[in-house]
Amino acid sequence: MRRKLTAIVAADVVDYSLHLGRDEVATLNALSTLRREVFIPLADQYNGKIIRLMGDGSILAFESALAAVKFAMEVQEAVAAQPQQNSGGRAIEFRMGLNLCDIIQQEDDIHGEGVNVAVRLEELAPPGGVCLSQGIYLQTKSAIGQDFLPIGERLLKNISEPVFVWRWHPKNGGSGVGTVEGFPVRKGEFKGRQILDPQVTALLIDLHMRSARMAISDAFDEMLSEPNEGRGMTMEDIYRKLGAKLNAARAMLHCIQIECIGDMRDSTVGLWQNPQSMAEFVSNVFDSASTSYAPRLLPIIQKILSTDAPPLAKRTQFMELAQSFMREDMAPRLKSVIKFAFVETT
Repeated sequence: MRRKLTAIVAADVVDYSLHLGRDEVATLNALSTLRREVFIPLADQYNGKIIRLMGDGSILAFESALAAVKFAMEVQEAVAAQPQQNSGGRAIEFRMGLNLCDIIQQEDDIHGEGVNVAVRLEELAPPGGVCLSQGIYLQTKSAIGQDFLPIGERLLKNISEPVFVWRWHPKNGGSGVGTVEGFPVRKGEFKGRQILDPQVTALLIDLHMRSARMAISDAFDEMLSEPNEGRGMTMEDIYRKLGAKLNAARAMLHCIQIECIGDMRDSTVGLWQNPQSMAEFVSNVFDSASTSYAPRLLPIIQKILSTDAPPLAKRTQFMELAQSFMREDMAPRLKSVIKFAFVETT
């Protein structure tokens, strides 16, 4: 056994069981073709090693972090361009998660918590997209030339420490936001019963919007209390402050599941999943470029922090930004997209 620093790529087929249920032979043939024509050639091109290839999932190891990210992005771009579909009319799609970590190599297998992190990041990725850990993002961001969307610190299943996550999708043009046109609406896949009427759902949205405004105000105060009034804060530091406060504000929404309507067009990739936690749904809306949150708001905050204006003037500018971010049409938009809300039963 020996240890080595390795870039891990975890990949999984979206809705694999549903594909098999529609047409087993067509699904297996399509998956085999993608592996033969896309995965294996690109893995060879970037000197990656396929560690596990089981059913719908795979684990790959790369000696170069940059090679791993380029491999993942090119795979997703190539898969998105593939014309082949199964008999149900649904194209094969992958989710992919990447992490840079210290692993234990034992014969032809690898072990370590970092491998599990990559697997959990894959579960967070949108269909056809990629999620990166903070570690591998920092090693590759200057070379990739793509804008990954920061989606904040996430608590991953069976992982002790939260992981800061970055997301990318080939349909986004690097902005972290894509179109839902062509994405299927999944119906009837939840177990539970509807227990929240529209008035209760609307009230929860209104309460969250108020708590989010307070969270943003608290985050601005923390930034101004940093050494040198926050002038040295990076965009990652700023997002971490905002994300932590907004995640706490969303805590009351985690136990509520929702199903969205079927005609929304302005959304982030991944917003279309039904059912999903209301907290995850609100988080995706806030992280979209249409709200100017990650792609546009963070650089403006960083610029305000770097000025020599007095703290009170900076805070006034911050709150004007917050008012723009938490604009008046946000709550009605959220309410209009939610078809119904329920608490899932066991």
